[in-house]
Amino acid sequence: MSVPKSKRSEGQLTVLVKANELATYTIKICSNEENFPKHYRWCITNKIVDSALDINNYITMANAVFVTDKNDVALRKQFQTKAIAASYALLSMMDIAYRTFGIKSSRVEHWTGLVLEVQNYLRNWKKSDAERYSDITG
Repeated sequence: MSVPKSKRSEGQLTVLVKANELATYTIKICSNEENFPKHYRWCITNKIVDSALDINNYITMANAVFVTDKNDVALRKQFQTKAIAASYALLSMMDIAYRTFGIKSSRVEHWTGLVLEVQNYLRNWKKSDAERYSDITG
């Protein structure tokens, strides 16, 4: 028997799953010649893919920090902040690509939705960590 969707809670690793989904979709959309002609791949698509992979990597690194002291909390928060910053850079490059290459708006809407979803999970994670580790940080 499954749990109704309205009663499900988000798992702690949902942000990792969503970041992976974002990176995968980004690679697929950037590899599609319908969206990006091959001769433009060197100037923008590599940077877009790198940003999506950076987000995924920063989230993975933040999750890998085992918190035992104030320095660990700061390191974890730093990786989370870098992931959020990389997500804004990705959104900016996506906007440039949309305006330059005329990618279908439905694809860009889905893609943007993935980025915003990851941002939301990241913010919630940072907030949760701030509460969780408040006794360590003082």
